Amino acid sequence: MSDSTVLSVIGESVIALEEPKVLELTRQALDSGIAPIAVINEGLTPGMTEVGKLFEEGEYFLPELLVAAEVFKAAVEIVKPHLGDAVETKGKVVLGTVEGDIHDIGKNIVALAFETNGYEVVDLGIDVPVARFADEYIASGADVVGASAMITSTLPALRRVVSDVRAKAPHAKVLIGGAPVTPALVAEYGSDAYAGDAIEAVRAVDALLSA
Repeated sequence: MSDSTVLSVIGESVIALEEPKVLELTRQALDSGIAPIAVINEGLTPGMTEVGKLFEEGEYFLPELLVAAEVFKAAVEIVKPHLGDAVETKGKVVLGTVEGDIHDIGKNIVALAFETNGYEVVDLGIDVPVARFADEYIASGADVVGASAMITSTLPALRRVVSDVRAKAPHAKVLIGGAPVTPALVAEYGSDAYAGDAIEAVRAVDALLSA
């Protein structure tokens, strides 16, 4: 199999909840010389992202989600020793799900993606009060604020988060995302970037900090 095929099968196996297959393919990929970061970014993370979507859509339920999360974490633990110095510290991201929203699956996948791609994450958790994003950004000396809203009713809270960050830290970089969030809201809310999934989030922050 080509490298891209191996990575695709890893992702498909995460979705299928086939832990032995995922772990074996992960080891084989590393042994064959596929870059460790590629195994995470192009194999494991897309698979886990799809599981998160299936859960949000009601096709997967909590037991499947928990199994997938354990499979994902076990595979990442196999990869981590191989990352070595390949992953440098790129910056610090304050991340959280906005007030009124208790969905954490997507946010947790994004946090793992940031961590495995060289970012330090200050994870504020779920149902985070509006002011805490800016306050933690300032207190931690972070480079980026990442705010997630997973349901339409919490979009006003997301807007307020962006406004509060702009008021307290005008030069902060702000990334928004979540199921009801669209690229059009970047301009409307005044954020710097939008991401539709975990890998997009990493790429967006890479771009923001290199600009």
